Amino acid sequence: MIGQLATETGWSIDYIMDKVNVVTLQLMMADMPHWVPPQKPDLMQQIREMEEREKQRNSHTQTDKTTKGMNPMEFFTKYAVKD
Repeated sequence: MIGQLATETGWSIDYIMDKVNVVTLQLMMADMPHWVPPQKPDLMQQIREMEEREKQRNSHTQTDKTTKGMNPMEFFTKYAVKD
């Protein structure tokens, strides 16, 4: 039991024996069969997610440009006093 906890948590056996409460250890052991470590996405999945976020970001900026009105430089150029 202690070896499994040490493996799963990364704690040393001395730390578990000296610093962790017995009730806490029992609760951890009761929860262990139900705990599933989150799967880290592989490199290709991370790249696909980043590309998808970039596409969404770009699509929002393109639609924002058309709905916001005119460019500030165009605004000031239009209303500037011409000599």
